[in-house]
Amino acid sequence: DMEAWYPPGHGDFYQSFANSGLLNEFIDQGKKVCFISNIDNLGATVDLNILNNCLANKYDFIMEVTEKTRADVKGGTLINYEGKLRLLEVAQVPKEHEEDFKSVKKFNVFNTNNLWMRLDAVQGNVDE
Repeated sequence: DMEAWYPPGHGDFYQSFANSGLLNEFIDQGKKVCFISNIDNLGATVDLNILNNCLANKYDFIMEVTEKTRADVKGGTLINYEGKLRLLEVAQVPKEHEEDFKSVKKFNVFNTNNLWMRLDAVQGNVDE
């Protein structure tokens, strides 16, 4: 399900990563996991505990989230949609529900856009 792999505006990373040749190059070098973050996330750091968790549990994808604050009104949050965990971005919210989206009580999780992914899983999704 390719829709589960990216929020609006970020979806070209996977195909671009493959098209650039870097995905295959990293896999050929024996690399297992990739960490990416938005360029405007100045607090992004590589947390070796998350990397080790990803490797030990063979997770395909990990998204770092944190508690949402009143300052986090534009970023994404997680929702349960049709039985699946999904990222909901403000751009997807109808105008009449924007105030609900901004609520830290209704949506208490904020997507930091620090993403960890297994390279073989990225390759598998690109090949589909």
